[in-house]
Amino acid sequence: MKAEYIVKRTGRVFDAVISSNGRTVATLSRENSLRLSSAAGEAWTLDPRVRGEIKPFSMRVTLSNGPEEPVLTIMNHVFFHNAKAYMLTGIPEDLHPADHILGRRHVNRMDKFPFSSLEEIDRETWGRLKRYRGVSVGTIDGLGLDGFKVELSSELEAIALPLTAAAYLLYSTA
Repeated sequence: MKAEYIVKRTGRVFDAVISSNGRTVATLSRENSLRLSSAAGEAWTLDPRVRGEIKPFSMRVTLSNGPEEPVLTIMNHVFFHNAKAYMLTGIPEDLHPADHILGRRHVNRMDKFPFSSLEEIDRETWGRLKRYRGVSVGTIDGLGLDGFKVELSSELEAIALPLTAAAYLLYSTA
């Protein structure tokens, strides 16, 4: 079963509303920092600095009123959740690379990935990261003005809102 989230820009680049099943479930705004606030009262801070550096396609998400321990860390499209590696915009095993050039992007679980954390990944692997393929557990599609759509399987439910907001910021804003 996949959950579907639609992110729509509401004003400035970093202002957006996230909805699911026709209901607003969260808002994204930029005050002093990027902040994601859910309708249930949870709040997260999204920071493009990972390991103290701003890197392309990287984001660190922490609870706003909690410990500094990240809820989600994406580095060069890769993140870990429940001891499994995932890659945003990867090519699924069952899809030919030529069919992946335009349009919908996939969130892949990389079952054969030889590392168990971002810290273990060596420079050589970062350089050939796009060669790793996996099982599609979600999709990313669209632009923020028209509706940025994220579909995620239930295995990513615990981080669905932070992952949706991070994907929107990484792939839909300039």
